[in-house]
Amino acid sequence: MRNIILDNVCPFVNGKFGKPTKMYLVDGKWANGAPEGTPVVDAQGALAIPALFGLGLDFKEPLRDDIYTFKDGVAAMTRGGFYGGLYESSANAIDDSLKLAAIQQISAKYGLSIAFLGAFSMGYQCKDLSEMVELADAGVVGFGDGNQDCSRTRFLRLAMEYGSMTGKRFFFMPLDDSLRHHGLVHEGSYADTLGMKGIPRVAETIAVFRILEMARFLKVPVHFKQVSCGETLKLIERAREDGVDVTCDVDIYHLILDDSCLFDLNSLDNVPMPFRSAEDREALWKGLESGVVNAISMNHDPVLAQDKEVNFEDAVPGAVSLETALPAIWKPLSERLGAARAVELLSTAPAQLAGVAPSKLSEGERADLVLLAQDSPKTVEASMFAGQVWNSPLLGKQLPSSIVGTYINGNWTEV
Repeated sequence: MRNIILDNVCPFVNGKFGKPTKMYLVDGKWANGAPEGTPVVDAQGALAIPALFGLGLDFKEPLRDDIYTFKDGVAAMTRGGFYGGLYESSANAIDDSLKLAAIQQISAKYGLSIAFLGAFSMGYQCKDLSEMVELADAGVVGFGDGNQDCSRTRFLRLAMEYGSMTGKRFFFMPLDDSLRHHGLVHEGSYADTLGMKGIPRVAETIAVFRILEMARFLKVPVHFKQVSCGETLKLIERAREDGVDVTCDVDIYHLILDDSCLFDLNSLDNVPMPFRSAEDREALWKGLESGVVNAISMNHDPVLAQDKEVNFEDAVPGAVSLETALPAIWKPLSERLGAARAVELLSTAPAQLAGVAPSKLSEGERADLVLLAQDSPKTVEASMFAGQVWNSPLLGKQLPSSIVGTYINGNWTEV
C-alpha cells in the first residue's frame, strides 16, 4: 500500500520521539492528511524510527545466486526497515565498469538507495590492480577488499597510491591471515577450554597498524569494517589525533555476543571476525559512546543451511542480520546512548560513510521509516528471514523488541 495512516504512533522529530499521534503517509511522503478511504493502522504507541542504512550487504548474485539473490536481499531490507545500504560481495568482485553497470541495473529495479564498493584488486586477489579511476567515474563510493586480507604490503601501497587519484575511501576488514592461521574463534580461555584454534587480537591490530601507516604516508582516507577489539579502537583514536582520515564500524553481533557463546558450539556463531571477550565487547560499547566508532554495521552474509548444519569447525562463516538487527539492538542502544545517537549510528552515519542522503522524517519529504514496538519481545524463527537462508546467531533467541511494519520507497509492509 502506498497510502497509510498510522494512528497512535510516536514520530521521531528533532532528535526525540513525540507523543502518540497520527502520521499520514501518502505517495512516499509524510503529509498533512490522506485521501478518504486510506487504511488505518493502530500502532499502539510504537516508535516511528527513520529507516536504517546497512553497511556490509552481500546478496551473492550473480555468481552465487544459488545461495541468495538481490530480490531476497531487498525483501530482507524491507522487513528490517532499511531504505539503503553499502554493497560489497565477496562472491562478485566489482573490478571493472561492466560489472558495476550490471549490478547497478539489477539494483535500480527496486528503488532503494544502494551504493557500491569497487574492488581495488582484480577478484580480490591482490595481484592485479582494478581500474579504480574508471570505477570511480562510473559511480562506486569507495574501494574494498572483499573481506580478504591483502598481505602484500607493496601491492597495498600501489593500490592506495592509484586509488588516491579518485579521492575515494578504502574499506578494509583488518585480519592478518598469517596470524589467523586457520583459527576460528577468539584466542582466549573459552577457546583453550574447547581445544579450538584461536585468532589473537594482534591478527587485527597488526593489520590495522599497517594500513594506518600506509594511509598516513599516502594521505588516503580509510575505513575499518567489523572492528572487534578495544586495542584497535585505541590505534584508530591515536591515528585521528595525528591527522589520519580514518573511520570504523562495529558489527551488530559483536555488540550483542562475546566468546562465551562458544560453549554452545553453535555453527551459527561462526562468523568472519570472531566474537571476542566480554571486555572487548564493553570496549566497543564505550567506543560508540565516545565517538571513536562511527557507525554500526550489518555485514549481512547469507549462508545455506547445509553449510551451517555441520560441526562448528566445518561451517561456512557468515551471518544474516537485516531482518533482526533493529529489534535486537534498539533497546540496549537507545537506553545506553539515547535515541538520537541510536538513530545516528544505525541510519545517518552509515549513509554518510557511503555518500548517500540520510533518511529523514519531515513533512513534505520522502518518508522511509520502520515501526518498532520497543517493549514487545519476539522469538527469532526461520520464517522471519528472506530467501532460503536463516544463518543468524539469534535464531531461537528472544529479541527485546519487534517490528510492526515498514514504509520503504512509498510502500507499507506489515511484518
